[in-house]
Amino acid sequence: MSRITEYLKLIPKGLPNSIEIVKALSNEVALKYNALSQDKVEEITKRRIICETCPFNSYLAKTSIEYKNLTNKNYIADRTDLHCSFCGCNVKTRTSGLSADCGIATWNKDNPNNQLPLKWTKYGDS
Repeated sequence: MSRITEYLKLIPKGLPNSIEIVKALSNEVALKYNALSQDKVEEITKRRIICETCPFNSYLAKTSIEYKNLTNKNYIADRTDLHCSFCGCNVKTRTSGLSADCGIATWNKDNPNNQLPLKWTKYGDS
């Protein structure tokens, strides 16, 4: 599957969440220009550290035993960005969306008989 095809497949998933995606992108910009409160910066940083070490991120899921045990296959993607293998979100954007739960929530929604604990949840009254 080409990288473009992978991105196009994300559109139907992203449209219902477009407001949250815009808020996340706004937080990314605010973070870059030091315009977020310290508690939000700390929350985003904490989430990014968790995602960078998560066996379900796109880099690690390619060889992750945890991913293979759940899906019976290794993760394959042409995308080069670090993203969640479950929800497809770019890690920087997903972690900046303070009203979002960890991407494992997508797995849980699709697999009601095989629930996994979320690594992080919505923050405050975002």
